[in-house]
Amino acid sequence: MGLLASILAGIGAIAAALGIVSILEVSPTPILSAKFTWEFWFYLAIILFLGAIASLLGNRPGQD
Repeated sequence: MGLLASILAGIGAIAAALGIVSILEVSPTPILSAKFTWEFWFYLAIILFLGAIASLLGNRPGQD
């Protein structure tokens, strides 16, 4: 489960970085699509980070 948590956290960090790039308007053209605003990227990052936490804590061996 640690590997899944690492993957989800990494993708969440990328989504947060894309949200920051969208806010700062570094590129004059939208990233991937005009529908992907900074709110979308931050909501996606939040969901992925929560998924990473849940997968990390969800299946602890040795606990009943």
